[in-house]
Amino acid sequence: MATAARARHAAPDTRTAVFEAAARAFSARGFDGALVDDIAADAGVNKAMIYYHFKSKLALYRAIVRDMLHGCGDVVGEVATRPEPAAARMRAFIAAFVTLADARPWFPPLMMRELSEGAPRLDAATLALMRVVFGSFHRILADGQASGEFRPVNPVLAYLSVLGPLRMNAARERAASRPGRNRLPMFAMVSHADLTDHLQESALRMLKASRL
Repeated sequence: MATAARARHAAPDTRTAVFEAAARAFSARGFDGALVDDIAADAGVNKAMIYYHFKSKLALYRAIVRDMLHGCGDVVGEVATRPEPAAARMRAFIAAFVTLADARPWFPPLMMRELSEGAPRLDAATLALMRVVFGSFHRILADGQASGEFRPVNPVLAYLSVLGPLRMNAARERAASRPGRNRLPMFAMVSHADLTDHLQESALRMLKASRL
């Protein structure tokens, strides 16, 4: 009985270890390149424990993607409904994304790889979470256009313009982590405060309605 109690108590920690090891592996090597045996070794568990917590490698991968999208959807959904000018909400939307990406550094490169492959592993439930995130952005954008703060723009292109640099910087940071590369100007360290400010200013300059 005591052994069973200890196992139940340890299970959440084991699941977290598997989740984090898999997130690192999928981010670094992609879905096909990340081997379950390697994930188990990195997590310090046997392979059976992975299938105990997740039904398959694909289910594990989707759980990792959905974790970020759930967290992001909750945060930006709240931002989108604030009783503030659209410009202030857009700043908050961008700041939230930088913070979330900072907490989950594996996510931007993982999603860049997934999208570049045509998103073959994103099922309907995962895509629905992506729609929630984009819907929050679209609401802020539409409110800003209705109030005269923002000019008319294609919402999809605006979304890519606002968040694309965040993903590219994440890829740059990964490249910069290689030994000796931080000496090159291209790979110089950029604080996330500076990154947030830059993304916010770039977005608002792009969206600002012409007063002419």
